[in-house]
Amino acid sequence: MSAISDLARFTFDLFRPPHQWTVSEWADANRYLVADNGAKQGRWKTDAAPYQREIMDAFSDRRIEEIVIMASAQVGKSEIELNMLGYVIDAQPGPILYIQPTNTVAEDYSKRRISAMISASPCLRRKVYRAKGRDSNNTINMKFFPGGSLNIIGANSPADLSSKPIRYVFMDEIDRFPPSAGSEGDPRQLAKARTETFRHNRKIVKTSTPTIKGKSNIEKDYMNGTREEWHTECPHCHKFSFIRFDNIVFKHEDVQNEYGDVDYYVTDVAWHCPFCDQETTEYDAKRQPGKWVALNPKAIENGIRSFRLNAFMSPWSSWREIVLEFLKAKDDPELLKVWKNTRLGESWEVNDRSGAEDKLFNRREFYEAQVPDGVRLLTMGIDTQDNRLEYEVVGWNKDSESWGIEYGIIPGRPDSEAVADEVLKLMDREFARRDGKRMRILGAFWDSGGHYTDAIYRHAAKLGPRHVFAVRGEGGDKPYVSPMKKAKTDVAGIRFVLGVNYGKEIIMHDIGVDKVGAHYMHFPNNPEAGYTLEYFRGLVSEKMVIHRKGGQSVLTWEKIHERNEPLDLRNYAFAVKWFFKWNWDDMERLLSGGKEQRRIITTTELEKRKRKTVVSRGIQV
Repeated sequence: MSAISDLARFTFDLFRPPHQWTVSEWADANRYLVADNGAKQGRWKTDAAPYQREIMDAFSDRRIEEIVIMASAQVGKSEIELNMLGYVIDAQPGPILYIQPTNTVAEDYSKRRISAMISASPCLRRKVYRAKGRDSNNTINMKFFPGGSLNIIGANSPADLSSKPIRYVFMDEIDRFPPSAGSEGDPRQLAKARTETFRHNRKIVKTSTPTIKGKSNIEKDYMNGTREEWHTECPHCHKFSFIRFDNIVFKHEDVQNEYGDVDYYVTDVAWHCPFCDQETTEYDAKRQPGKWVALNPKAIENGIRSFRLNAFMSPWSSWREIVLEFLKAKDDPELLKVWKNTRLGESWEVNDRSGAEDKLFNRREFYEAQVPDGVRLLTMGIDTQDNRLEYEVVGWNKDSESWGIEYGIIPGRPDSEAVADEVLKLMDREFARRDGKRMRILGAFWDSGGHYTDAIYRHAAKLGPRHVFAVRGEGGDKPYVSPMKKAKTDVAGIRFVLGVNYGKEIIMHDIGVDKVGAHYMHFPNNPEAGYTLEYFRGLVSEKMVIHRKGGQSVLTWEKIHERNEPLDLRNYAFAVKWFFKWNWDDMERLLSGGKEQRRIITTTELEKRKRKTVVSRGIQV
């Protein structure tokens, strides 16, 4: 009897004419939220976040073929997409392809978000075939309903991206998509190709938080569309403008806690109107009228509407929390990049520092000792050339404030024992502080690229007890430091792969820091330390560029000065500081207690970590 009822309902639904309403009208009438999704439980209300209405209704506009949403976190982006999806299933059925960055993410999203929406909304629950044991009509990745189907896949699935015709395509977090689906090519283009059969009435939705400027696919798609921003009315002058972080004014207190770290307390936050210079509180600003303003309105003629969302307009984000996150991230470029992507919905731009060599050279300073008082750790980078080694000793504190200590050259063939002996002497040298205490280099990364790879492996293995490790630099989107796979050599020792792009990005950021403190770079004016103008030319010898390769944007670093050894050396020295979890409190205690600074890592512990292949920024050693 139940099967007959299901068949009858399916038949009636198939021939019932679709209701003519917009996506927002459908959502207000039919969508129910569940608490598991982090939203308020109960009936959907578009008025809770008015900026969502026009984005959703663009989907039900026959003139619009493509919708692009470049968004920060916590603005309801996923709920907007789910409302569009529910609208299709219930009111405009057809074949749907929903793409997440990977298969794993797709399965999780299907179970946690899509299935939850279907179960909570009666009109969808009636239409989507119920899962009954081995019923193939409702699986994690495939769901059927009268007049259509929903296929939920990862962008890394070439077979799923190049099969049946599709009318509706949702691409979520496209900046996290792989460059190619297997060997088939760009997953975005593969998905779009599947809509050709429905060219007259297809819908393509692309969403993502942006990543790196020039490489971000969502930013490019946004720029090709109408480029719409949500403008809020100022209650004082009644002019509309987009709320930017530059227009947010705040007061805060910095309090040093018992561990020596700084805790921030935001005491006041307001929006400063760029027209009348009046300030408005968050409470009042979020209750003002708003409207979408297109910066490129002609794009609507091509059927593309693009929207930009940041966290300042969201009812689920606190301005105080946004500012607090900024204060915690402002001195760490990697954290600042994440904050800018996920809170402002903006891409991260790495500026090359060409022309900065004169500025750095002229700001060199007098050191009262070989090692200034602020240094808590010495590391070293070693670069390998055919007729010499170059090295730099760098001092650090836990906030990545750095002090150049010594830049120099060891002449000779890198495979000679005499060269290795000179490296050992450097590791055993004692560098004097003003208070008479002495410090040693606690770790070094030695470049093994070039023509002497096996020789460097042998040298590093011999110097392993002195914490000298061979590294191989690689470009691309690689982890910053990771254990090297077993090389085709009988030489023992621990070796690492260095994802050089990450370090170069940090160094270029640090070069631009002008205020003494976290990430500021100090250099001595003592001629014997080796910091000549040529060194600084080498430090700023590369810039980040974006190339097109195989239809994808690829980030690379190109030379603007022939000799780039100083940049590589600083990268190696920073990687040593970055990778190992140094006990800064212990070093502080040793330096203040009158003892020589001692090494705090052991080769045995590193071997254990390598066997476990544990790689992370906070590795315990």
